[in-house]
Amino acid sequence: VMGIMIIPFVSSLSDDVINAVPQSLRDGSAGLGATKSETIRKVVLPAALPGIVSAMLLAVSRAIGETMIVVMAAGLAANLTANPLEAVTTVTVQIVTLLVGDQEFDSAKTLAAFALGLVLFCITLTLNIVALRVVQKYREQYD
Repeated sequence: VMGIMIIPFVSSLSDDVINAVPQSLRDGSAGLGATKSETIRKVVLPAALPGIVSAMLLAVSRAIGETMIVVMAAGLAANLTANPLEAVTTVTVQIVTLLVGDQEFDSAKTLAAFALGLVLFCITLTLNIVALRVVQKYREQYD
């Protein structure tokens, strides 16, 4: 479900990044005798690659943060298996199932839910930082 939901996000960001490649690079490539496909493969995509990679990392980060939609669609099914082809639970499902009902704040279930939330936050933060570093490292100044 989340994979389908982030496709428009990735494609929109990638389209913006590809369109942000300056026309002067394309014109220079054409002026040197490159065909359109060579221009795309050798000029446009390498120039846009850092933005495309960061778009994918941000999309993964967004998908991790929006797993509540999957929780509602799955009906709060807490399921863990070793088979990678079977449906499994998400961290958000574990948090929701731990916090259902009247729990005391210092109970083990509540503390486990907060710990899972912290882990989810740290993973999302790490992915965002990696995406920013990729953009900063490979960004080239044009014009």
